[in-house]
Amino acid sequence: MDYKVSDVKQPVEIHTCRNCKHTFSGKICNHCGEKVFDEKQLSTKNFIHQTFDFFLHWESKVLKTIRLNFLKPGFVTKENLRGVRVPYAKPIQLYLVVAVVFYLIVSKVGVTDYIPAFGDHHYYPLSEYVPLKWTKPLDNAVVNGIDSMWTRKGRQIEAELTADIKDNIKPDGSLILIERNRTDSLVIPANKIAAYTFNEMQVLRWKTFQAKVGTFGKTLIFILLPFFAALFFLFFFKKIKYYGAALILATHFMVYNMCFYALNAVVSFWPYQLGENYGGWLTRPFTAVFYNRYTQPVSEVIFGGKFEFIHLLFWMPWFFIAFKRLFNTVWWKNLLISYFCSRVFFYLLFGVLKKLLIAFTIWTMH
Repeated sequence: MDYKVSDVKQPVEIHTCRNCKHTFSGKICNHCGEKVFDEKQLSTKNFIHQTFDFFLHWESKVLKTIRLNFLKPGFVTKENLRGVRVPYAKPIQLYLVVAVVFYLIVSKVGVTDYIPAFGDHHYYPLSEYVPLKWTKPLDNAVVNGIDSMWTRKGRQIEAELTADIKDNIKPDGSLILIERNRTDSLVIPANKIAAYTFNEMQVLRWKTFQAKVGTFGKTLIFILLPFFAALFFLFFFKKIKYYGAALILATHFMVYNMCFYALNAVVSFWPYQLGENYGGWLTRPFTAVFYNRYTQPVSEVIFGGKFEFIHLLFWMPWFFIAFKRLFNTVWWKNLLISYFCSRVFFYLLFGVLKKLLIAFTIWTMH
């Protein structure tokens, strides 16, 4: 029998993985994923190629995943749950990238809804919800506890300032303040020193709080994901086999939320910062319908205040479409679950997380 050259099979080359010592054929170790090493990979040309290739593929994955997550709610989550993951950015990597961009945008625009200021703990108590009015003592205890922490921290700072200026007290009880270059000085009478230290304490306490709360706010929002995933797992426990699947859904929703909020901040609030009174113009038609003098009492019971309503306005559609795509629930049940998840998420974000951030920030102040 005659054989053609093309009929002769090339011998299979066997490699030993330099990472796990596993033997395999092909270009990638089927045990640990390490690629076959070639000394040509050490060339400058290859280094530059790999660098550009990484950023181009990584960026395209992120942008593609954000676009699909924004325009087709639940699609990327469904793809992840059925094992199609290579074409999309990993959930946590996506979250971290979007979170960085989100805080850069809102910080530049000047929208601070996600970074609490001291005093925000007085807003959005649990007892504002009609069925939960009985929780008012708990809400009051939380608010009073945070206010007490703030007062104690002020007294501590004031005591430290008093100790620091002790060496500058003159024999007549007055305080002399000398400028750093010793070219100027200020004398504060003895009966004004207490007012001086109190005012200095207020400035220092506020600056320290502002410096810390921004950092914590950008970090601790991540702790909402497990709680929100638990909510999804509770509602769809018959259809979500693993809690990790609910975490993926929660992460994708948070990514959508940050993208939409950043986009809204640029479109609605940036012109306002530049001197044009366009802030919130996108939501005015809705608030005009739902929060006029006739509809406001009913709307406040169903949707909460205007600020909460605006969030429900862009959260509920995403939930409704995502739940339908993932779980194929009947429309009325889907609508109720979307509504409930939106209201719970709003309370977790503005009623719980902000209070925790404020309390934690005060506790860590030195």
